[in-house]
Amino acid sequence: MGIKNTKVMNEQESSFERAQKHVQDLKGWYNHLLVYVVVNSAYLLFYFGLFDRGAISSYIPWWSPVIMLVAWGISVGIHFIVVNKGNFINRSYKNWENRKIKEFLEREEAKQADINKWE
Repeated sequence: MGIKNTKVMNEQESSFERAQKHVQDLKGWYNHLLVYVVVNSAYLLFYFGLFDRGAISSYIPWWSPVIMLVAWGISVGIHFIVVNKGNFINRSYKNWENRKIKEFLEREEAKQADINKWE
């Protein structure tokens, strides 16, 4: 009995540690997203000449903010996928699988009921 309780406690601690690590990873992603929004907002305001009335920002090429937004946005997206380990994709496939299984079972039950009706 004592060994079983120890095993259950270890599994609970392990689950807690995994949950705690996932929360820390998610917190890191939110921080990454916040920095992305703040820095890119300030950069775009600077690019459009809000701070220097175009004295310096007129020398920034047009593609610079586009590259910055897209490249950094891709890295934020990849960070999200790494943090969630594709769970959102797995959940949607699992939901689809469950719906299809239920659909096939309902068809089989309807067929069986139809067959039993004539017997």
